[in-house]
Amino acid sequence: MGFWNRLKAGWYHKGLPYSTLPAIALDFILPRTTGARTFLDVGAGCGALSIPLARAGKKVTSLDPSEAMLGYLEEDAARENIKNIKTIHAAWGEATLKPHDVVLCANVPELLKEPEPFIRDAEKLAKKAVFLIENADPESDKFYYRELYPLLFNRPFGERTDYMKTYSALHSMRIFANVEIIEYDFDQPFDDIREALEFWKEYLGIVTEEHDRKLTDFLERKLVKKKGTLLAKFHKKSAIIWWRKKPGKAL
Repeated sequence: MGFWNRLKAGWYHKGLPYSTLPAIALDFILPRTTGARTFLDVGAGCGALSIPLARAGKKVTSLDPSEAMLGYLEEDAARENIKNIKTIHAAWGEATLKPHDVVLCANVPELLKEPEPFIRDAEKLAKKAVFLIENADPESDKFYYRELYPLLFNRPFGERTDYMKTYSALHSMRIFANVEIIEYDFDQPFDDIREALEFWKEYLGIVTEEHDRKLTDFLERKLVKKKGTLLAKFHKKSAIIWWRKKPGKAL
């Protein structure tokens, strides 16, 4: 619950204008949910998908355990005079939720470490369909960690979780879901190299200055200067796993 502090939430929010995920994901989801009016966005964060869904005329409930992330969502919704978003500050399982036409969960790996309990609960709340978005490559990078871990810690980064565990769980539960692999950019902007250094130290959990020189040198080589901004360019691959509910079916 404490992962998304105000500092990290601010960086995430700052990067949203550089992300192509919302447009690509909604271009896929909206045509498949034309009859759906209500969406439950689980792990909504600062509204990457909730706000564009609301702009598209959907009534959205945005659930997230981070007060900082929801604060950005509420500020952006108020700025755009968006009225059809309800935020709930709670972790999954902590709040009583009403059924929605669609349950959506994008890039919340903690909920899918053991997928079955979440799937069962999501199925109960979804009247029409469920959409999950997960990493699609166990060897994918994160914040240049595949280069930074050997450089700073003398060890490899290791594999990441990906969608196959969830897909296998769904299959064992006799939910024969559809899968679409999407690719998108999520570049992270920084005002200067000092902010970039702070970002990586926060995410890597470095509190001392022993790695500052190596990390600064690496970032000065890696980041791209564009219109007065330093950009960390990230290209990601995710799976959209989705299925329609069968009337009367209960797991």
